[in-house]
Amino acid sequence: MARTFSAEDEERLRQLHAEGVSRNEIARQMEWSVGTITNHANRLGLSFDREAVRAATDARQIDLKDRRQRIQEQLLDLAERTIERAQSRYLMHGWTHTGESVAEWLQQPPAKETKDFTLAASSALTSALKLAQADAGDEGRENARGLLRTLGAAMTAAAEDLGVTDVDEYGS
Repeated sequence: MARTFSAEDEERLRQLHAEGVSRNEIARQMEWSVGTITNHANRLGLSFDREAVRAATDARQIDLKDRRQRIQEQLLDLAERTIERAQSRYLMHGWTHTGESVAEWLQQPPAKETKDFTLAASSALTSALKLAQADAGDEGRENARGLLRTLGAAMTAAAEDLGVTDVDEYGS
């Protein structure tokens, strides 16, 4: 036997609506489908204000954008520090055949370490640019491409400053 929406159901719907309970929660509490609650609410002249939900969603999007921007800044700082390490003096540590510890300062990291620093910086920059693209749309993508070209040229210049003229020296 089909259940009908009674006068008591209407009263309960009005009461829950007046308390600010959401449509989905009213449906759950009254054990009716969301569609049934919507139809009867419309018939009774009750509306569910979506502005509160929209405002909460907008606030959440702003919070997420702020987080992405903070992470983007951290990634750019990491990339900058890593590039500086690739261009700085480097402490090489090892052991002699007798087990003695030996350390020597080099003017720059060896090729493998320079490659590792470069890859780490590149990865951080790529991640930062992806976060920027998420917030910037098409114009941001074009700006990111330009930034990548500029960074690529800067990394090539840094490699040349280190005396690296052949890509194979990095092991690639």
